[in-house]
Amino acid sequence: MRRKPRPLLALIAIAVVTGGVFLFFAKAIVFELRNLDHPRTVRIRISPSEPFSLLYTHSIYREPVAEEFEVVEGQIILKGVRTAHAGVMEYYGFEEVKPFHTLHKPLPRPLIIKRGMEEAQRLMIKNMSIPFDSLGEKGDRIQLDVYALPWVSYWYSKLHDEG
Repeated sequence: MRRKPRPLLALIAIAVVTGGVFLFFAKAIVFELRNLDHPRTVRIRISPSEPFSLLYTHSIYREPVAEEFEVVEGQIILKGVRTAHAGVMEYYGFEEVKPFHTLHKPLPRPLIIKRGMEEAQRLMIKNMSIPFDSLGEKGDRIQLDVYALPWVSYWYSKLHDEG
């Protein structure tokens, strides 16, 4: 008896093998917020050059500030500071009075930010607002980092997120 060629089965096998290779070797870029003092982690898949902002009330002047960042090739870059208060501008060392001060300052990784004792802080990324009070208690250290992770590890981590 002669065997019939099975092109559909061959295509399915190729797709499964290709998908498996993709899951283990292709990388997702992940932005991670981790509470170092209490077990809580949030991971967000981002695209290259993804912008994000940290919004808070300045602790001395009690005025709103937005620090704008960009992820460039795995590095967190402070792109600028937005504020309308002259005292806040002076605090940061800006001599001109304007609403947005452009910078290009690579920051250490991971970036660690202390959750404010009084002022509200939140991270804006991918049209999402993540309040720091959802990540931990006042005074907790919140670590921000970005890294590449195999897709299979990213999906596994999403299933087993802490918190």
